[in-house]
Amino acid sequence: MEVYVWLCMCLLIHSTLHASCYSGKLLFSTNSRIMEFDFDTYSATVLLELGSTSVYAIDYDYQNRYIYFPRFNYQDIVRFAYPSKNTTLQTVVQSLSYPSGIAIDSANDHLYWIDYLGGQLSRCNIDGSNVTLLSTVVYPRVIRLEFTNRWMYIVEQSTGIMKSRFDLSERRAITNFTSTPVTCMDIDSEENRLYWINPDGEMKSCRDDGSDAKTILQTNIRRNYFAISVVGSYIYYENYGNQLLMLNKSSGSTPTVLYNASSSIHSIFVFNQSGMLTHIYSQK
Repeated sequence: MEVYVWLCMCLLIHSTLHASCYSGKLLFSTNSRIMEFDFDTYSATVLLELGSTSVYAIDYDYQNRYIYFPRFNYQDIVRFAYPSKNTTLQTVVQSLSYPSGIAIDSANDHLYWIDYLGGQLSRCNIDGSNVTLLSTVVYPRVIRLEFTNRWMYIVEQSTGIMKSRFDLSERRAITNFTSTPVTCMDIDSEENRLYWINPDGEMKSCRDDGSDAKTILQTNIRRNYFAISVVGSYIYYENYGNQLLMLNKSSGSTPTVLYNASSSIHSIFVFNQSGMLTHIYSQK
């Protein structure tokens, strides 16, 4: 009987992941659009027209299946159902001070965000209720959550990367930047490493305690880099402003150009199938 139940669970997980229409998809934002890139066809389609605003972060609620993103110039956070043909936006939080980063904690139905000019870290329920100011930060650009040990990581663009417990009971500096401003960062949850690109064009990495810092790649282009995402064996990032690239984490790898957008890329989000897998198991 136990073997039968185990097989049924495996079949359910397989069919759910296989049927999911965003399997093999990557989302990225440009100056005026959110685009959907298909790894199977190496093509991109317009998912949503943004208007006159910038989007510096995209995250996904695996439990309720919504895409969330902050609209920098509109000073709000919105969401839409995905996958769905209906991309009607729902306002979650408004009257903010130029939100630049968000992070979803689906397990606890929480949304975290940072206000760039306001210098604030805040949290609310996933539907926008119960808004709570948690802490002040200095010119924050990026927020990422690490769920196993319950740390949040925040990039203060002119200083470095700090991490804090979800309940703010502990706070640590991870690394100081030697070249600023840094405007992108992501966590490699499999190897417990952080990745970012500084304005000298150096893709840097360190362990989540700040040790073993090293340079992964030199782009040889000095500019601000806004988008990087690390999933599985690959790093996805933007270069030349409008170029979407993929790099294997293996030493000495050569980047692959995935797509050339018509305007600057400001954020990247790759769907992590293990996130859906974790949610399926959590419901058993």
